Amino acid sequence: MFLLTALLAAGIFGVAQAGEGSVAQAGEGSDPESFNSLYAPAYRLPDPAGMSAAAASGKELVHSTYKYLGAQSAPRAANGLPYVGNKLACTSCHLGDGTQPNASPLIVVAKKYAAPGIFSPRENALRDVPVRVNGCFERSLAGEALPVDSTWMTDIEAYLDFLATGIQPGYTYKQVPAQMYPAVAKLTRAADAVRGAEIYQDNCKSCHQEDGSGVWLDGEDRYRYPALWGTNSFGLMSGMGRLSTTATMIHGTMPRDKVDVMDVSTRLSQMDAVDVSAYLLSKSHPYNERFVSDWSGVGPSGMPNWLTRDSSASYDFTMPRSDAGVATDDPAMPPMFTREQHIYGPFQPIDAALKAARNARGYP
Repeated sequence: MFLLTALLAAGIFGVAQAGEGSVAQAGEGSDPESFNSLYAPAYRLPDPAGMSAAAASGKELVHSTYKYLGAQSAPRAANGLPYVGNKLACTSCHLGDGTQPNASPLIVVAKKYAAPGIFSPRENALRDVPVRVNGCFERSLAGEALPVDSTWMTDIEAYLDFLATGIQPGYTYKQVPAQMYPAVAKLTRAADAVRGAEIYQDNCKSCHQEDGSGVWLDGEDRYRYPALWGTNSFGLMSGMGRLSTTATMIHGTMPRDKVDVMDVSTRLSQMDAVDVSAYLLSKSHPYNERFVSDWSGVGPSGMPNWLTRDSSASYDFTMPRSDAGVATDDPAMPPMFTREQHIYGPFQPIDAALKAARNARGYP
């Protein structure tokens, strides 16, 4: 880490560093000034000249996560496994090194997840910044949690703190627009993986390859275009492992070489994004059994967490269970919906069953 920090302190890396995940790889019009136009007036990207050595190191870790913490690197978790279990980087999902609008940017994470954090019914815990970062390491990167006092974690936090300095005076993080992937309406039909395969051929194969393996940059130990399925792709237990998230990411940011952040007409349509997401999720993805306990326990309001579970989380499709057609968490009862419906939808019946169960217990 000393060598990495020394190189970064020399000013080699900046916010607009070239390479996949940086602004240089986005479509026409996807530059920092375009980003600032979308974030205005609540946010403006901070000047890279003000980045500390620790923040620059954190940015490089976000940019090339596998390179420094994956299987080919020396660091290991206490269980002997690498911290990155696939070959992705944080910026495989958080585009533009976490600065691109409508691409799940990291620009307000430091404020949004400031201690004590935000309660997550999925984890049944408060998520502060380290917990949020480790959620991505364990789920999206199919790896292991970083020690919260490690240099890696503190450097990533420093980069997130640096990005948050762009929140303009008089505004809060909640007023910053384009913080998420753009919303995609849930279809009343099941997503069509067969149609999605055709969309993949027309719009995705040229970058991500016929077999979804992506394009690897040997000299940089990172993907130019990430793998979309297989052992080196995103974990099934991550947000990207749910069609409700995958479709929004694809709709908001793909095709990567064509999307202009200032022109929504350059995006893949919502329907195409849903169906190509179904195709990706029909393939294999990393999975860890420890996440079958997601949405267990009881939240601060007293409501059982399973009543709020995401209907497109398919890695534990047994919830909700059915007691004579009524949603329950009784393990003696059979799953209310099939695994296929949790993957592809339609999701409205699952959402309706969960809502009815909440209402029956006096919750909205």
